[in-house]
Amino acid sequence: MQLKTPINKHTLRHHLQYNAWKYAVLVVVSIFLWDIIYTTTAYRPPQDKRVDIYIQSSTADSARVDTVLEEIRAQALPELEVINTAFLFGGGGQADMVTAQQLMTYIMAQEGDLYFLRSEDYKQYAAQGVFLDLEPLISQGRLDAHDIDLTSGYVATQQYDESAQQMVTTSTRRLYGIPAATLPGFASELNIDHRDLFLAVTVYNDNDENVLRFLDELIARMRISDSKEVP
Repeated sequence: MQLKTPINKHTLRHHLQYNAWKYAVLVVVSIFLWDIIYTTTAYRPPQDKRVDIYIQSSTADSARVDTVLEEIRAQALPELEVINTAFLFGGGGQADMVTAQQLMTYIMAQEGDLYFLRSEDYKQYAAQGVFLDLEPLISQGRLDAHDIDLTSGYVATQQYDESAQQMVTTSTRRLYGIPAATLPGFASELNIDHRDLFLAVTVYNDNDENVLRFLDELIARMRISDSKEVP
């Protein structure tokens, strides 16, 4: 078979001039399809082999945080395959709408096992029943908080009042989070301002044993005395 139009610089240039967009579209579609295939087939550790941590901080050294958390995993919980971290870098609270919406999205989607939150956001979601009551776990010896002032971690619960058709605050107070104010390692090791920070475990984590063990090891590490002031 003989080609009617020979391939040379002129015909190739002419072809690309009128068909380059087709190749561009083909490249974009190929990348998109490959991304979908990779996303849907990539290995994901099962829930009991990972801990997902969401950290609210405007000062955190994310690389250092990942390094320290990985050190804790490797030394104390080698059976875990990965520690995933996500950062909310805003100041938190209702005044910070972007962070507030981001946090609400995560919690509504039931993402995250362990949260490090500022007081306003911590108390808001704790009252709504998002976090585990830690007091029984401390009594059982599953969390060591012997030298931590837990007073500020107690939050009044809420329940639905059918007559008023709204959530009302009760007189019952439960310990939904560990105050990090007396854990100076957050500042010296992670560059996280810990003065108004609370550590809380979600009720939907489906991995209580490993999440609580990791939290206990984290608290022990953050007790270090080599502290520094956070600006």
